[in-house]
Amino acid sequence: MKYTGRIVSLLIVMISSLGLIVYNYIFHGLLDVIQFTVSAFYLFFGWWLGKQYDRIKYLSEKDLLTESYTRRFVIDRFPKLQSLSDRKGQQLILFLIDVNNFKSINDQHDHAMGDRVLQLIAHTLKSIFRESDYVVRWGGDEFLVILPCTDESGMQERQSRLHHELNALSGQVPMTVTVSAGYAVYPDEGKGLDELLKIADKKMYTNKYGNQANKERRISL
Repeated sequence: MKYTGRIVSLLIVMISSLGLIVYNYIFHGLLDVIQFTVSAFYLFFGWWLGKQYDRIKYLSEKDLLTESYTRRFVIDRFPKLQSLSDRKGQQLILFLIDVNNFKSINDQHDHAMGDRVLQLIAHTLKSIFRESDYVVRWGGDEFLVILPCTDESGMQERQSRLHHELNALSGQVPMTVTVSAGYAVYPDEGKGLDELLKIADKKMYTNKYGNQANKERRISL
């Protein structure tokens, strides 16, 4: 949680209190303990108000379970990320990630274990990507990662690392965890968020069911 609200509130209260103290001293010759006591109270009150603002802002932007960004936050932020990429003449990469057979994890274990898996995935994604990238819980067992101002070179290697790191989660929980992922490139493959999501989703399911078909083919052989 950021401290923006608290810092701004404190600055406003401090400047106002100091201005009032100076005014009373210059024009009325007043400078007593009561003024400083009242100022201290307002400082505390300003900190409390700022804290409430920071909390509300955090809850509007972050998913409580995974501490990833929320779907609504990214929908609102995406046009700004597009404009930034356009101004810098750089691409924007959008990764869509889906946990394979997540329902069976909840059914065979419990929802607490399912929540633990989602938390581990979110933590892993944040460790893989840059601080300037956006890790989003898009819905249920789906995550979205937005990489603004980047390029497509090395995406295959990054996707392989993504699979490797996330599949390694199986060692931290009592079941096998695998994911499927697909990505889309702005502006090369699409202009809007919905269009890019459809492209990434199509690639993701091609990877998922293509790998599943190859596995079944090997078994049949």
